[in-house]
Amino acid sequence: MVICDRNEISIRCRCAHQWVERELTRADYMAMIGEGIGQDYPSLAAAAQAAGYDGTLAGAYLA
Repeated sequence: MVICDRNEISIRCRCAHQWVERELTRADYMAMIGEGIGQDYPSLAAAAQAAGYDGTLAGAYLA
């Protein structure tokens, strides 16, 4: 999941690890999402749960 909070871009994996990606800018984020693409959620927690990035898969491994 790519998260834009003001001018800070973060990446969040499905096991709920999240980090700031300093090489990406808000312009990069806007280019990735395009015009009118995406879904609005009332909070980051709601978005993470809806998209499966809430830690549900933490500790899961592909066999």
